[in-house]
Amino acid sequence: GQAKEEEKPETPEQRRVRELVEEGMRCLSGINNTKIDLNKAMDSFTQASALGSLRAKSYMGEMYKHGKGVDVDIDKARELFTIAAAGGDAAAQRNLAFLYASGIGMEEDRMRAILYYHFAATGNDHLAQLAMGYRHMYGVDVPKNCQAAVEYYLPAAEAVVREVQQFRPPPMMERHALASEGSKPRPSDQDEDVVDYYQYSAARGDASAQVALGQLHYFGARGLEQDYGEALRWYEKAGEQGDGNALGHMGNMYVQGIHVKASNETALRLFKKGVEKGNPVAINGLGYMHMYGMGVDQSFSEAMKLFSQAAEQGNQEARFNLGAMYITGLGVTKDYAKAIYYFTLAANRGHMLALYNLAMMHLNGFGTPRSCNNALQFIKSVAERGSWGLRLQDAYKLYRAGEVDYALLLYSEAAELGYEVAQGNVAHIYDEGGSKMTTDSKRKALAAYEISAQQGAVGADLKIGDFYYYGMGTEVNYRKAVTHYRAASEARNAQAMFNLAYMHEHGIGLPQDLHLAKRFYDMAAETSQDAVWPVALCRTKLLLSMAVTEFVEYVDQVSLRLSTQYGPKYGIWLPPSTVWLPWLEQQWDLILIAILVCQLSFVLLLRSHMSAARLAQPARR
Repeated sequence: GQAKEEEKPETPEQRRVRELVEEGMRCLSGINNTKIDLNKAMDSFTQASALGSLRAKSYMGEMYKHGKGVDVDIDKARELFTIAAAGGDAAAQRNLAFLYASGIGMEEDRMRAILYYHFAATGNDHLAQLAMGYRHMYGVDVPKNCQAAVEYYLPAAEAVVREVQQFRPPPMMERHALASEGSKPRPSDQDEDVVDYYQYSAARGDASAQVALGQLHYFGARGLEQDYGEALRWYEKAGEQGDGNALGHMGNMYVQGIHVKASNETALRLFKKGVEKGNPVAINGLGYMHMYGMGVDQSFSEAMKLFSQAAEQGNQEARFNLGAMYITGLGVTKDYAKAIYYFTLAANRGHMLALYNLAMMHLNGFGTPRSCNNALQFIKSVAERGSWGLRLQDAYKLYRAGEVDYALLLYSEAAELGYEVAQGNVAHIYDEGGSKMTTDSKRKALAAYEISAQQGAVGADLKIGDFYYYGMGTEVNYRKAVTHYRAASEARNAQAMFNLAYMHEHGIGLPQDLHLAKRFYDMAAETSQDAVWPVALCRTKLLLSMAVTEFVEYVDQVSLRLSTQYGPKYGIWLPPSTVWLPWLEQQWDLILIAILVCQLSFVLLLRSHMSAARLAQPARR
């Protein structure tokens, strides 16, 4: 065969460009212990751009788009993205697609957005792959196609899995739904209270609080930055007190070489001490070392025994490991059904590798009927756990800091990638009129609610119903309002039930049916305690209406009977309610005044007679 073509050596100019881009990335993101310096990042990218770097132009566009170190300038960002995209830079193509899809700072063009997303996804841009996978999954601007969605999601999901397999656990992703917070304490305030409590208790020597604080630092949860060093420090403090969880977590860090030099000897010592205390984390860790022969003789049977013990205590890693042994046949007879069972148990607790393996088994029909739709749900869940999901937390921090437009940009990007919570938050910001980036906020809010509802968001269906009922961002359409209220009602939403009851009561978009109205009011009260008092008032009014209706029907029956019996003989015909009821409804105010005047006259006359009677009585001596 032909010899492989040798790669051309890097020229001094190419090396200079690469160094400038890498320096800019370090200063922009603070990676490799570099202090974030946005001015220096922009300067490095500008120099690299002048030397022809398309990637540098793309990064500069990102900085202008999000206002990092410079004022937000969407026009400048679009100009840079356009140049870089024309040269084939996938990140620039994806950013240009986002601008066209969202209509932020430019005219919306969804077909052109699809084109650029496709080019970027083909160029292995993982964010563009998520965007196209989501679109094919739900048929958003493209044909709905499960297989195509899986093919787009798969490379991004595999990248996430590779990160985990290299013992680099992703940071915890906390998803805050803005619409559900209302007047409740802010999650950020609650997070601060939780962290303060753990820090106070940990400082006083509470081992369980020290482990909890270590976990928060390890995963970067509750508003804390991911910090393995700080996590290890708290694990060590708890470990000195003999806490089994701390010993197990420290053993995992030593066996995987996370923030410390990998040491099988240290890991084995820590795991054994944890096993003596019956800790499932340590039991699983010791099983892991036996499975791979790390510091001990390799023994699949011993690994199986230890994993089973830990799994019985609910350890998700042990459940995953049991699934892995059954799917590969390590020390046991290969059994896909048992593998699916254990992977499912782990996946229910959010285990990423278990989710990925379930996706592959459903996709290929291993131990279960082939199901593209099931595989797609699992693979989407894995792909969304990449570091790009941190946009949600960054956006939330900006929103709480009052930087609504900056938050909207990040939420809009995440919404394009298919994150349902981001779609709901974009809709909420537009609905509340909190952004200055558009004058067509209600129409955009409705569009965001509709794509959120596609993913099963009950609150979104309720909101869409309101938009069609009141004609916000669209024309009034009671039929569509009823459709969405029903969808939310079937998901046990009390407000939707209340709305359907009201529409049945007044015959708005639905046939007037007081009995059905009462049924929906009752359902709303049974579903939510908050609906009890409003429903009680409406139900009282409804019962009065039903009583009046029954009275009118009774009067009509009597009138008809009397007219039939005496009309021909005496020429007296009593009119039906259709004649006199509209007149009463039009003249109700005059009739009410007349009744009040009569009552007042009666009271005055009665008082006059009572006064005259008292004067007529002989005075007492």
